[in-house]
Amino acid sequence: MSAKLLLENMRDTSGYFQQDVLDSAWAAVPERFRTVDLASDGLEPTDLGAFTLGKHQHSFRLRFSRLPAPMDREMAWCCWRLVELGGRVPVGSLQSLINSLARAVEDHPDLRGSLMRRTPREWERSLAAAYARHYGRLPGKGWGLNTGTVLRRYYQMLWTVYDQRLWWQREVWDPVLDPRIPLRAHEPMGDHSLYFQSLHPLWLRHGFQWYLKVCLETGDLTWTTARARRSGIQVFGDWINGQHPAPPTWLRDDPAEVRAFMLDYLSPVRAQTARSGPNRGKPLSALRVNDIITDVEKFYAHMTDYRETAARVLEEPAWLRLTPYHAILWRHGEKGRPAVQPERWEVIDDTAFSQIMTNLHLLGTPVEEGGFGDEQVMRIIMLQARLGRRISEIRMLDRDPLSALNQLTRPDEQDAADGAFVAKLRYQQTKIEQAPDSILVDAEVVAIIRAQQQWADTRLGPRWAAGVSPKYLFLAYKMNRNADKPYPVERIHQTLSEFASRLGIRDSAGRLVDFNRTHRFRHTKATSLLNAGVPLHIVQRYFGHLSPAMLMHYAQTLAETHEREFLRYRKITADARELSTDPRDLYDMLELDKRTDRILPNGLCLLPPRQACAKGNACLTCDKFATDATFLPELTAQRQRTAELIEERQQAFTARTGQPMGEENVWLSGRRQEQDALGRIILKLEQTRLVDGPPQAVRGAGVDARTDAITRSQDGT
Repeated sequence: MSAKLLLENMRDTSGYFQQDVLDSAWAAVPERFRTVDLASDGLEPTDLGAFTLGKHQHSFRLRFSRLPAPMDREMAWCCWRLVELGGRVPVGSLQSLINSLARAVEDHPDLRGSLMRRTPREWERSLAAAYARHYGRLPGKGWGLNTGTVLRRYYQMLWTVYDQRLWWQREVWDPVLDPRIPLRAHEPMGDHSLYFQSLHPLWLRHGFQWYLKVCLETGDLTWTTARARRSGIQVFGDWINGQHPAPPTWLRDDPAEVRAFMLDYLSPVRAQTARSGPNRGKPLSALRVNDIITDVEKFYAHMTDYRETAARVLEEPAWLRLTPYHAILWRHGEKGRPAVQPERWEVIDDTAFSQIMTNLHLLGTPVEEGGFGDEQVMRIIMLQARLGRRISEIRMLDRDPLSALNQLTRPDEQDAADGAFVAKLRYQQTKIEQAPDSILVDAEVVAIIRAQQQWADTRLGPRWAAGVSPKYLFLAYKMNRNADKPYPVERIHQTLSEFASRLGIRDSAGRLVDFNRTHRFRHTKATSLLNAGVPLHIVQRYFGHLSPAMLMHYAQTLAETHEREFLRYRKITADARELSTDPRDLYDMLELDKRTDRILPNGLCLLPPRQACAKGNACLTCDKFATDATFLPELTAQRQRTAELIEERQQAFTARTGQPMGEENVWLSGRRQEQDALGRIILKLEQTRLVDGPPQAVRGAGVDARTDAITRSQDGT
């Protein structure tokens, strides 16, 4: 249920008018705002920025006194409360609402009293009728939208202040209006509310609210995770509420039947479809299905462990009937364990990435020049593409997130110009506790941050309240006079969606690139670092992960990188020939260094252990022979010995026969093949070492010496 319909469906009167509460709230209002006739000339100059005036309007006067008591003070208090929260008061819309309320009360005297005597929908009908009577026509859509928005906002603020229950007992958890809700210092979804009015039956709603309350206060859950749990438990609530009769708290009278009952729940969950987003109407992913099922299991496990406390706090003895059967609703394997793997096309290829970065300036180009007119989104994506941070980490960067490097690692001007690291960037690590929260950045990143700071001071600074220091680097534009709200993530996705649609960027395979899913930039950065040869533990530290397994969900190693690294490390094929290997022999082959029967004086034999050698000692021209630069001294010495042996035998042959040994001689032909093979191997190893530094293995580099000799003999040359 949307927030708009929420206030029409409250099940109690906890938010109704209470005189003592209003008196207390009114006494806390600053004196300059504590009036039912608020005029701009009675406010301080720094207050005027909190009021939005018309194009040619320079002053204002809000006559709340036109309304009956206590509605006049309620509306005046809401005006102040909005200013206190860092919002801006739309003077025109508020004046229109005051006039409409006054006319509606005049037409219907029974409406006198508190604004809370009617629901917003009832007020809207009365206001529309008063408008039609006064102007002789029905109100337009714009009037209804503006007036209705202000009315509902004020109504919710009043409901929050009148509702004196504990924060977790309310049907709406709004961290903006209720500071009692425990949040982290930097909460990505801290401006989003939680709604419970649609969760039935009531025992489930109350129990789940208490469960979330305990987890938030103990730190077991964050606000962002609590919102995800709320979504998952709704599926269970709908299923429970559809049972006839609806089951009790303990689900089944016979504890042994609980598991059978909950097994019936799995099929409806797997039949669920997405209710919103780009996959709306499509079946839920296996991972999301598992999350929904796990949400219920964790809830019941918690309530079973704390059933005595729950029964006392919730005043519901039924929780005492929970048994160990409720702590484990499904046996191992019944829920399924979907593999967590990135989607096939998460990484943006070089072709598409280049197009994105080339056109990124359009995000900051003014609208009248064909752009989107949002420099903040432009810089957010520039930083995310360069750094690979999560979107929440970028949009919640501190106002000044840079710190200097120490003197020993500080680069000189030339190194800085060449892309060396020049500063350290701190970010909000809100997802993984105890993970690193800083990375090194180059001069280009520093320039982007400095440009954003200057832009914010110039464009947003005049809108801030007096004496305010901005909390974040990227700031929300609306309702943010206190400069404490980060740029809204919804706006980022909306802008990027339009950007992607307009550009129609496609990758090298012709697929449309959906880069408004900003996490793809993180996958792309991780992949690029690994394919560039950056060690795994360095990339893990850079991305703030606690384990290599977590990192590898993000990275996709390119095919050519697989081949290059496999050749380098496993001593297999420099000439790209496939080696047919029995899978049972693979492990033994990878342990060659430990097998003395496969270690040769000048290399290694890759013949699988289950096969026998039929080539005698013709190793140098064998395709199973592998070596690397560590054997180079022995290979060089062997080449020298072979040359000396040939010279010695030539002299002996000449002395015996009176003529030199011919090249077609069987013994000399074999030695020439070995000599040629040694030359090829040594040349290959020396070239490899010059190109790559560390020793690189080659296999079969001497095979061509054998095949070339065979070809020459067949040609008679």
